[in-house]
Amino acid sequence: MSLRTLLLSYLGLLALLGANVLLALWLPAWSSWVLLGAAGQAILVFLSFIQLNQHSALVRFFALGAGFWLLLLFSLTLADLLTR
Repeated sequence: MSLRTLLLSYLGLLALLGANVLLALWLPAWSSWVLLGAAGQAILVFLSFIQLNQHSALVRFFALGAGFWLLLLFSLTLADLLTR
């Protein structure tokens, strides 16, 4: 991985982080946009640092499965906390 790619990925992550912070502070009613920014950060990490787009389809499938299970576990935990 080249230094240019790492630097652009880092700057992209910082820009998304800044946008998320500004949206959360100035426009708290737009919380869905903050979640989209966080998803954008996760996609940027997966594609640039993990280089998921250069691996085989099987590796991508298992990464998608791991993401699904993490989402399921977090949603079940949140549902348990919100119903108590």
